[in-house]
Order: sequence, then structure tokens, then C-alpha cells
Amino acid sequence: MKVIYPATSKMDQPTLEQGIKINYAQSKRGGYQGRWYLLILVVISPVLVVSWFLARPYIFILAPGVLTTEPLAMRAPEFAVVGQVLGTIGQTITKGQVLIQLDNPTLDARIDEIIGQQRQLNVPLTAEQQAIINQSQQRIKVAELGLSKQQSLLVDFKQYQTQGLVPLADMAVIIQAHTAASMAFEQAKADYLNVIYQQKIEQESGTIAQLKLALARELSELTSKRQQLAIMAPFSGRISDIQVQAGEYVNSDLPLLWLSSNDQPVIQAYLDPKYLDFVGIGQKASVKLPNGDIFDAEIREPTKLVGRLPKQLMGPFDGEKPVLKVTLTPLIELAIDIEGIPVEVTFDHDWQW
Repeated sequence: MKVIYPATSKMDQPTLEQGIKINYAQSKRGGYQGRWYLLILVVISPVLVVSWFLARPYIFILAPGVLTTEPLAMRAPEFAVVGQVLGTIGQTITKGQVLIQLDNPTLDARIDEIIGQQRQLNVPLTAEQQAIINQSQQRIKVAELGLSKQQSLLVDFKQYQTQGLVPLADMAVIIQAHTAASMAFEQAKADYLNVIYQQKIEQESGTIAQLKLALARELSELTSKRQQLAIMAPFSGRISDIQVQAGEYVNSDLPLLWLSSNDQPVIQAYLDPKYLDFVGIGQKASVKLPNGDIFDAEIREPTKLVGRLPKQLMGPFDGEKPVLKVTLTPLIELAIDIEGIPVEVTFDHDWQW
């Protein structure tokens, strides 16, 4: 049964009571509604935030990247100690300029040892060789003296023979003695020349000569290695970073410094291969810096396929998966110049409606 209440005067003029106007307070329904909406917002806001982050990669084409001047790592050719650092960070250098001088005490000691051995071997004659030469020269003098006496004796006997004082048999003996003295003199000279020749052969092709050749070859190799310890710039550019200091021991695995040939940095982004259609020359993208600044960039270099992300961009669940390495050139001149700073790249999407 429907209950019907009788009509009253309040239905037409609710603020009048016996001719007196009475103002009622405002309804509190709006406050309760506001608190209720706020509570709903607090409850669902985390869901909305998470949903946004989950849906964002599917809505936009995102890629992590780094801001870099593409520097070249200069490394030591072998284990050494840093002697001098001849450059500073940000310094402009020219091709061939020495940047770091490395020292290798072991290498220097070996070079000094070889030079000392060469000095000992470069003595013109040893004491034994000089004694043999002196003996040969003395034999020549003795033979020459004997020949001179025989020559004088032969002249005297020829005079006696003309006077008939010397028989023919005695004269034959004198001539034979003179001939023997002459042959002894010539043999002494021949022996001297043979000694000189044998010593020359020994110096040029004997054991000493082979040792000299081996030392010269080793000295050349070690000298070349020592020259390589002077780390020189392969091109003109700017020093991006120096990672060593004087007195520090280094090896070939440790970069000594980073040398860049680019005046302006570029962005290296790493994109999933499924977005292959967005890596062509001329493709535009937006780059977001860690401080929130955003600028435009453009692809002006061919894209490469690399085996994995760089270490500074790799997450805990990122494995060895191939990615597209995209190099973008900023369309504005950047004031920031911090090597390797991470950025977020959003590639422009050509929506087809």
C-alpha cells in the first residue's frame, strides 16, 4: 500500500516559517562525495601508474642509449709503469703528439745489457788475436834480417869467386842458403796475411759475428718495443678522459685514456630488432636526458647489429641478445658533454589512422 503524505506549506517555501525567513545550512553531501572520490583515487592510482609503465613500451618505440663522442681507448702495448701523463682532460691534441710516456724497467735493463755486450764484442782485436799478429810480425822481421845477412854474404862470396878463392861447391851452398832465407821471408809474410784473413773471417762469419748479429737483432726488437711505450695520438682530437696517473702499473687490458675526434656528442641507442622499420637514414627521434630535458635527434649513419647491450645499460634480466645500434645526431648544439651519460630515446611513430 502506497503511503501518501499530505501537502504542507514547506513544499513551496521551505525557508519561511510563519512569515519569518529561516536560512538552512548547506548540505554536507559534497564533502562526503569528495572524500570518497579521493579514496578511490588513492586506491587505483598505483594501478594506473603501473599500467602506464607496462603499456608505455607498447604505445611508444623506446630504446635506451648513451650520450657519447665515440672515443677511442688508448691502451698499453704490454705491462709497464706510467712515467708521465702529458695531457689533460678536454685538451685538444694533434696527430702524433705524445700523450702518455710508459716505462718498463725490465726492458731498459735488457737494452743496457745488450749495449754493454756489444761494446765488449766491438773491440778490434782480443789479446790472443793481437799476440798472434805480433808473433807473425816478429817472424817477418827475423826472416827479413836473415835474408839481409844472406844477401850480404852472397855478395862477398861472389867477389871471392871472381878471384878464384871460393870453390864452386861452397858457392852453391851459399846460393842455396840465400834462397832458403828468401823463401822463409816470403813464407813469414804469407803467414801474416793468412792470420789477418782468418781473423777477419772469424769477425764476419764466425761465432763472434753470429753473436753480434743476434745481439743487434734483439736490440732492434727491444728498441722498437720501447718506442711503442710512448703512447701517441693516432689522429687529431680531444682527450675525453684519463684513467691513470704517474707511477701506476698498467697492462694491455686497462684503457689509459679516451681520445675523441668528434667535437659534438652523438647518441647511441640500442633498439629491439623488431623495430627495423624505424632505423632508416633521416628517421627522427626524441632524446630525454636524466634531468628531464628533451631534444630532437636524427639518424644520419647506417645502423649496425651488435651482440648485446653495453654494460651500463644492461639490466639484471638482459642476456646475450642482439640489438640494433642506432647512432643519432642531435639537431641542436648540446651544452652537456658527459661521456656515457644514459638517455632515453623515443622514435617518432608514423601513426596510420
